[in-house]
Amino acid sequence: MAEHHWGWLVAIYLFLGGMGAGSFLMAAAVELTGMRYRQKYCPTALVGAGVSGPLILIGTVLLIFDLGAGLREPWRILLMFTNLQSVMTWGIWILSLFLPIAFIYGILEVMHVYPQILAWARKRLAFLPETLPYRRIKRVLAIVGGVLAIGTAIYTGVLLSVIQAVPLWNTPVLPALFLVSAVSTGMGLTFDLAATLAVPEVHRHYRHMPLIHMLFIGLEIGLLALLLISALMQGGVAAESAKLILLGKSSVVFWVLVMGFGMFYPLMVHVYAFARKSHGYLSGVLSGAGIVIAGLFVRYLIVAAAIPVAL
Repeated sequence: MAEHHWGWLVAIYLFLGGMGAGSFLMAAAVELTGMRYRQKYCPTALVGAGVSGPLILIGTVLLIFDLGAGLREPWRILLMFTNLQSVMTWGIWILSLFLPIAFIYGILEVMHVYPQILAWARKRLAFLPETLPYRRIKRVLAIVGGVLAIGTAIYTGVLLSVIQAVPLWNTPVLPALFLVSAVSTGMGLTFDLAATLAVPEVHRHYRHMPLIHMLFIGLEIGLLALLLISALMQGGVAAESAKLILLGKSSVVFWVLVMGFGMFYPLMVHVYAFARKSHGYLSGVLSGAGIVIAGLFVRYLIVAAAIPVAL
């Protein structure tokens, strides 16, 4: 594999940004559709709202300090807000707007589930009202935050796709792939993992969720295949990058961990769940773990296999 400086740090902040956005979208979806209120306790909404802000924040911090000026001259980061022709500036504005909304939404969801927190806060902050119109506030935040979450997920792909020196990345397929993967990992974390662990029979209450899973896993497989086939057909260093993923030293990770455990296994679990109207506790947990792991390693393989055009 060609020597370059791209590796785990880049992959991790792309992954955290995508999964944070996908988790928020799951929380917003169950809120806006009313699915959050079908049961007294909705772990998908609680986890999705609770983890989105911290995940995005950690990813943003890693992104900032991966930049050249992040450690040496951190004040220069402020100048990036003004260069509106830069893709990095677009991302900073999206993240700056999305982060506070994600944290506020998460706090509101926690307070909605655990009203004693508001009572505790009122003892220290007398100006707080006795009750809050949670559903009305969260509905507005879910709509605005959902748009910004989609922007965040797409941005993680745009950030790489605009780099013309790396033909594997320089394709509109990448933002679409990262968006679909973000939603899929968000579902894997908040529904397959969190909801199954908290309420093992949760799948019986959301009959259409397996079909939605099948759709997004199928889209992710298709977009990943399109990315690699396009690179092979393009030839040159793009084809070399694709071969590193498909046949190189990381191919076992790709075929076994990503395609096998991360995509085909969850797909089969949800095909079975859709046919039988439910699936097992262990299969749900393993499906969620596979989807999340695949989301991380898809980004790592795409980042690590990138070969720049020779100058």
